[in-house]
Amino acid sequence: MGIVFRDDYDDQQDSLLTSIAIGNTWQFRIYRVKAIIWGSISTATGIGLTLVTDYLVYKWTDHSGVLGWLLG
Repeated sequence: MGIVFRDDYDDQQDSLLTSIAIGNTWQFRIYRVKAIIWGSISTATGIGLTLVTDYLVYKWTDHSGVLGWLLG
């Protein structure tokens, strides 16, 4: 209720906000780590698929790779 009339409800609100802030901090940290891991996996998978596709285009066609095939 304020500084002058402080009661148990105010203490509960302060405690709840403190624990929510701590929980959100950890959730954001874990989310950030998960995003970095999944982003790295997605990037590595994309690079790998591009390399395989480029090699297959080079090996099975007369083109010099994906760019040579697209610009052709």
